[in-house]
Amino acid sequence: MSARRLATVAVAGVLLGACAPIPRPVVLDELDHVRAGAAAAESKRYAPGAFARAEKLRGDALAALDSKDHSGAQILGEQAVAAHARAHALSRVARAEAAETEAKAQSSAGEASLAGLEAEQARVAAEVDALDMRIKVARDAQPVVPSGKADADREKARLAAARSLALQARLLCGAARLLAASGPPSNTQPAGAAQPSSAQPAGAAQPSSAQPAGAAQPSSAQPAGAAQPSSAQPGRGNLAAQLEEATAAIKKLDADLAEAGGSARAIPAPIDQASRARAGCLAALTAARRAATPVTRAPGAGDALLAELSAAGTWSPVRDDRGIAVTLRGLFAGNALTKAGEARLRDLSRVAAAHPSFPVAVVVHTDRDISAREEPAWTARADAVVRALDPAQGANAAGAPATPQIAPFLAGSAAPVVDPGGSERARNARIEIVFVTPETL
Repeated sequence: MSARRLATVAVAGVLLGACAPIPRPVVLDELDHVRAGAAAAESKRYAPGAFARAEKLRGDALAALDSKDHSGAQILGEQAVAAHARAHALSRVARAEAAETEAKAQSSAGEASLAGLEAEQARVAAEVDALDMRIKVARDAQPVVPSGKADADREKARLAAARSLALQARLLCGAARLLAASGPPSNTQPAGAAQPSSAQPAGAAQPSSAQPAGAAQPSSAQPAGAAQPSSAQPGRGNLAAQLEEATAAIKKLDADLAEAGGSARAIPAPIDQASRARAGCLAALTAARRAATPVTRAPGAGDALLAELSAAGTWSPVRDDRGIAVTLRGLFAGNALTKAGEARLRDLSRVAAAHPSFPVAVVVHTDRDISAREEPAWTARADAVVRALDPAQGANAAGAPATPQIAPFLAGSAAPVVDPGGSERARNARIEIVFVTPETL
């Protein structure tokens, strides 16, 4: 082939190459792949603004390609790919925020449901406790099976048990009167001073000359200065009538105990009558608590006070039908309170001031039978304890708005804790500070 011919072929090849079309930018193919993916669909849902901007850049890139501006199409295509990546990132943030909002809504709904369940549980628990107390009262109030005849030794034991039950009944009815009373005692009365002549609750048993020596006197076992239940609590006539009936039963029981203990002939001990009297007073106390306890609120004030006294580590509190009891010994030197005794009572005074809804019963137990001549001295001791417990003289002197009812009770030797004839009989001489639980147990 000649040189001229080769040159002609080369020129023709160059001319043919110059006329070939420029290929479509690869970035536009990548852009089409991005648009077809799941990320683009998510961006369109959660970040529509950013997705629309990316689509506009894609449209501009295609328009540039149609106008043969390949360089512009390449640049706009790359910007569109970056815009789609940004839209995907924004969509992930938006999706996370939506999930967070939904989770918070579910959490709020769950908390509201839980609060409702807790309130319902508290209401049901209160109803269960109330039913349990009703069952207990009904069981105690069931007719007592007659005890029948017994030999002399057993009758003697029954007489002692009947006196103990009579004391328990008197203390339970006294606790019920304290709960029924409204407001603190009058300021014109000396703090804690017993006024049996004027403040005796209606229907209370009067001391009898036939009462055996050392038996708990009915007048001493009534809360001194307590308000009358019939007048202090308007609209609670049923409770007042129940208390009157229970008090009348105690009065009759005291007379029968005096007859059984002082008669030369064998008279059966009124043990069944004493059981019924105690059950009647417990029913009255339960009625007073139930009247003051909302069914929709779970009780717990007594548990809180018991836990507080137990945590102190110095009181050894116990719970009984009356409430939370603390037993103290060695408070007196003769008939005067010792400094150590006054300090312990001041500590309990602060507890009483912190829990003004709990009436306080001061129960004085002796280690031997006491005569009528000795009774005023023991009553004076009870009054001294009441004065020491008066929150107005303790931590509550700064002017707290509420103070608890405090009343003395002289129990005598009817409730010993050790053998009255044993070597440790002195332990029977004690003072119980009873925080009467104001709600159903």
